[in-house]
Amino acid sequence: MGTLLAITIFLPLVGVLLAGQTRESARLVALTVVLVNCLLSGYLVFSYPGGAPSFAVLEVPWWPRSEATLGVRFAMGLDGLSLWLYGLTSLLMITCVLVSWEAVKENAPAFYRLLMLLYTGMLGVFVARDVLLFYLFFEATLIPLFFLIGIWGHEERRYAAMKFFLFTLAGSVLTFLGLLALVIWNAYASGSGVVTFSIPELTQRLAELRERGQLPLAFQLWVFWALFAGFAVKVPLVPLHTWLPLAHVEAPTAGSVLLAGILLKVGGYGFLRFVLPMVPDATMQVTPWILALSAIGIVYGALTAFAQRDIKRLIAYSSVSHLGFCMLGVFTLNALGLHGGLLQMINHGLATGGLFAVVGMIYERYHTRKIESFGGLARKLPILAFFMFVLTFSSIGLPGLNGFAGEFLVLVGMFQRAWHVGGWEWVFAVAGTLGVVLGAWYMLTLVGRVFFGTLREPLSESVAARDGAAAEQTASSENWHTYSVSAGQHGVRDLSLREVLALAPLVVFIVWIGIQPQFFLSRMTPAVKSVQKPLAAPAATQIADRAALPARSVPPVGDTVSDHLTQISGCDAQLADATFDTGQVTSDHPTDHDD
Repeated sequence: MGTLLAITIFLPLVGVLLAGQTRESARLVALTVVLVNCLLSGYLVFSYPGGAPSFAVLEVPWWPRSEATLGVRFAMGLDGLSLWLYGLTSLLMITCVLVSWEAVKENAPAFYRLLMLLYTGMLGVFVARDVLLFYLFFEATLIPLFFLIGIWGHEERRYAAMKFFLFTLAGSVLTFLGLLALVIWNAYASGSGVVTFSIPELTQRLAELRERGQLPLAFQLWVFWALFAGFAVKVPLVPLHTWLPLAHVEAPTAGSVLLAGILLKVGGYGFLRFVLPMVPDATMQVTPWILALSAIGIVYGALTAFAQRDIKRLIAYSSVSHLGFCMLGVFTLNALGLHGGLLQMINHGLATGGLFAVVGMIYERYHTRKIESFGGLARKLPILAFFMFVLTFSSIGLPGLNGFAGEFLVLVGMFQRAWHVGGWEWVFAVAGTLGVVLGAWYMLTLVGRVFFGTLREPLSESVAARDGAAAEQTASSENWHTYSVSAGQHGVRDLSLREVLALAPLVVFIVWIGIQPQFFLSRMTPAVKSVQKPLAAPAATQIADRAALPARSVPPVGDTVSDHLTQISGCDAQLADATFDTGQVTSDHPTDHDD
């Protein structure tokens, strides 16, 4: 299986070589490659044995004695943290190629080659089991997207591309320094002098150093902020989000889909893969501040989204809110929140990636995204409206769809943490709940204004000129965007079969996760447990410090969440052995959470 995993990572590079020099050959090769790779990726994903800590592991030396000299190797594999993100990448690539089929007309071969390069980079980030390999793929995602935005974007594409590149590059350099610091500290604090870049091995060795009191909090804090610099920009957390709305608005449709669906998840994945398990004491100390930033992002993103007049910009700001929600779950540091945060990353990729695809289809037809230019489109475009409704309901967490399962787990995890810790934690929990309400508010308002009411359509400039309404308008004027006519005078058609096929797989998984979340959650559980384990065990130095303190009640460990999940979601699922566990948090209140 490891060899098959490697094939899926590098097969898109074959597409780069075979793309040809014409638009037709390039898009046909790209579609063939992503379909074949999606089938191979799907086989790996659904072959993953439930409860397995890892799967399809492949480890080979970069060169003879590379492991003995530098401690590096070509190592990749899947586990519960990466499994569904890896599968989601291949799924969304089909959507990206299909929505670009007619939209990309200029220099199409270069466009699809860059798309394939980006595909390899995204897959590699999630399967890398070596620090250097992870960073190589991490940086490899920046360059293709930089050119995709800068060449095939809209009016401010160059500024958006440069801002995206500078923000992410600056953060990633600090992240790499933080990872190198961990590698070097492990080599010399252990006394062996042996350097290893293996992520699982490094995690285990750092845990052993922590148990012996050789991983001081001050060092962990410096490393935490270095890693935070890169991963928080990628999420992005407020106030490091300013590059995101512009990048989304100016990117071509495929770029927006991949940015929202996959690349923003690299930040959350980095926190789960590196930050929480490798510097747990620093994580626990800083957690209230990260929860505060997440809560602010949830409310700020929602309120800012409601104020937008551009559909794409509205959805871009909704991503700030939704990703804040994901981070709220991750930094609850308990099993419910961690499961919910990771699941919500998948849910956001499906729903928001699909929403950007729909916005791209609307823009292809009308060449504007201004909300006030539309009305009653459900009468004219019922199939497009159907997909918009499903994706919107998924985004706002309608019960029975995927968004509800993730949001429920995050909120229960956050309220449980607030119950034990108290204080400002209650504010963060309430802010998360408010974010759900605000999300429904701005998304349903958008749908109501664009798809219901009196039919109102903006016309393309050529049609408006034909009807005499824009004959004297200058080329730079956008007044023709609001020129409206009845349905009989406008030649816009509903979704084609190609566009339906681009969106249908997303809807299938949206419903599947909503009805049977256990299938997806159970495969996350072993990895989530390994992430949570160091957060539940105090370091040796902390044990010594606590010995002199008065006894305090500690929340129980071991309450299952299966009954809660069954009662709320209506499925027969259980969260395997997932447990409530708030790690470091304590309370003076008695607790009783027996199911």
